[in-house]
Amino acid sequence: MNPLVLFLPVYRASITAYLAGIAILAFLDFLRIQYGLGPVPRWVGMLAIWFFVFSLHANRRRHAGRGIGIAFLPLGLAIVAKGIGAFFAMIPGAYSAMTEFAAENGVDTDDQQALAEALNDPGFQQEFQRAMQNDPELLQQLMSATGPGSFIGFWLVIAVFAIWFARMARPGA
Repeated sequence: MNPLVLFLPVYRASITAYLAGIAILAFLDFLRIQYGLGPVPRWVGMLAIWFFVFSLHANRRRHAGRGIGIAFLPLGLAIVAKGIGAFFAMIPGAYSAMTEFAAENGVDTDDQQALAEALNDPGFQQEFQRAMQNDPELLQQLMSATGPGSFIGFWLVIAVFAIWFARMARPGA
């Protein structure tokens, strides 16, 4: 396997190289999310992973004798799934923080109807948003919960496309 298949979209990726590349990139992305990149901002690592994923898909399409334009599709859909996964991963923590905030402001959180009314009150929501802006620690806690959900969303979409791209054959073969 040519290791440059992962890094530059100008090579050809066999099925083995493609699937191995997907596994390597998923592992590197897991490490990036779990441990960071030291002094390098997280978004730099994320952009690098995205570029390498695109390169791998483009190289697989090139090996199958097809154009690389559709190689953007898996990446685009995976980025959307990453955002959706991050959002759903943040919901439990946000609900818990809202419930604690409601309890601190005199709402009986054991009474589900009173809690629901408080959570749906626009004034309560504005106060909660203001409290979150004033508490960077809480905001950081909520944002840190998004990592696993975004990872799963992104790589689940890539895995689905990997099945399709791995089955591609050259036209006429």
